[in-house]
Amino acid sequence: MPISWLKKVTSIIGLVMLVAACTDGTPPPQIEAKPYAYTAPKYTGDGWQVGHLADFNINQQAILDLVSRISRGTHPGIDSLTIVKNNTLLLHENFRTEFSEYDSWVNNTDLNLHVMHSTSKSIVSALVGIAKQQGFIGNIQTPLLQFFDYPEYENWDPGKNDITLENTLTMQLGLEWDEWNFPYEDTRNSLHAIVYNHSDYIKAMLDLPMTSKPGEVYAYNTIASIALGAVIERATGYQLEDFAEQFLFEPLQISEAHWLETPDGFANTGSGLFLKTRDMAKFGQLFLDGGVWNGLQIIERDWIDRSLEKSVTLDWSYTSGYGYQWWLGEFLVNEQVIPFYSTRGFGGQFIIVVPGYDLVLAFTAHNYDNGLYDSPFSLTEKYILPAITQ
Repeated sequence: MPISWLKKVTSIIGLVMLVAACTDGTPPPQIEAKPYAYTAPKYTGDGWQVGHLADFNINQQAILDLVSRISRGTHPGIDSLTIVKNNTLLLHENFRTEFSEYDSWVNNTDLNLHVMHSTSKSIVSALVGIAKQQGFIGNIQTPLLQFFDYPEYENWDPGKNDITLENTLTMQLGLEWDEWNFPYEDTRNSLHAIVYNHSDYIKAMLDLPMTSKPGEVYAYNTIASIALGAVIERATGYQLEDFAEQFLFEPLQISEAHWLETPDGFANTGSGLFLKTRDMAKFGQLFLDGGVWNGLQIIERDWIDRSLEKSVTLDWSYTSGYGYQWWLGEFLVNEQVIPFYSTRGFGGQFIIVVPGYDLVLAFTAHNYDNGLYDSPFSLTEKYILPAITQ
């Protein structure tokens, strides 16, 4: 979503005040950051074992230097960082000092709770898997339209009947859609066109013309992920928030989660979830451990494996493919290729899982319009992975 005019005006006012302070001959005060002192994360009874960096063959000083640089703003925009190795929480730091416009979505007043943006998509994908294993959804080859009772669709094409749940999970619906080639505030952006002109996002998406056969062309689509949340509600009879709470968050010992709702009352499973960073890392650990959290099988291993298969081949920076709303990629460290998978949320809300290192990282950030969206990847590749012995 676009940055609000209020945030921009506030930035301009701040700049004017800074210039004024420098014009009277008095230099602005220099604020010296306090040295960072590492301690092992607190044990809170939230399901995490906690440990010390020094006990896990990690170059502790390299990690402390990274945290210090983040704290000083050398690596700007990072709001929090959590490091988990061998299923043990070794570092959890929150750098956030102010709220953003997005917190108003759910009236958030806790600096530790952060909007997930598109990391929400990976969560709803997991919820589809849970609904399937419980028998609410019989087959992911089921046509998407079977879960909706709209009497008719605009731009009708028989191919719309062929869009399956799997096509929706892999964002290969075949509908006319372009969410990336224009800024989100541009009226030509497909997501903008729906959000600002319709109250029923899913119907508006399904009304679009077909441009390819389902399963052939990848087009990143936030409304498709919202549709998956609606499918869960239609198939299970639960409100999405209640289903997620009972079958995913409570078993993961996540005590606080909030969802933005769409105008017609569905949870915004495309971008509207709020979580804490310690809890984000639990979701990564759940996938790393084949769907198990502290001995409890929450998601079937088969669904985990299918979610992380390369359904779509991509060739971008840190990106080799796409699964069921998970991204696949590779790091390059000391000429060694290191596979990983991740969630990705606008501004830098990333869960990064590196199986070869038994490593889970969780970042939140506010790098929305400064070109540093993927800094969690560069920080992982340049600083964190070199500090860890496999």
